[in-house]
Amino acid sequence: MAMRGLTQFIGDIRNCSNKEEERKRVDKEMANIRKQFKNVTMLTAYQKKKYVWKMLYIYVLGYEVDFGHMEALNLITQPGYSEKTVGYLACVLLLSETNEFLRLIINSTKNDLQSQNEEIQALALACIANVGGREFAETLASDVERILLSNHSHATAKKEGCTLPPQAAAQVPSCFRGRRAVQRARAA
Repeated sequence: MAMRGLTQFIGDIRNCSNKEEERKRVDKEMANIRKQFKNVTMLTAYQKKKYVWKMLYIYVLGYEVDFGHMEALNLITQPGYSEKTVGYLACVLLLSETNEFLRLIINSTKNDLQSQNEEIQALALACIANVGGREFAETLASDVERILLSNHSHATAKKEGCTLPPQAAAQVPSCFRGRRAVQRARAA
């Protein structure tokens, strides 16, 4: 489903004749997003996703996005795949491993690792692999190993999980039992 407001915003940016005009359009949109997020309880899931996608586009253009992180994190807790996708992508792009907001998503990420839906597991694993961090590794290592070593885990989740242990093991060697989990998952 195309997001008309997002498509219109991207078109407006592309039609800017110079950097100053682009900056004005971005500032106007960021002010609108801030205003909308002040009444976040009144927003539909569609609107939340649209505004977070706009924030991500603004970030990719090279502008600083210093707000809306909580709204993006709240999308991760939603049951729908499309909400989780934009929420996890926002975490990967906007947050670093030292950001305090990451602590808020550990439980949601753990729940997603335990999901029966392989795409949702893969989203959580991709976030862990790309954001990293000691706390993520320490808290979620056993869940990642369970996915890698289980005969019942889906291939998609195992492939995504194989990207994590080398990075996590480098930060917290005690979290993983070496590369045995990765080797077994790759052989499966």
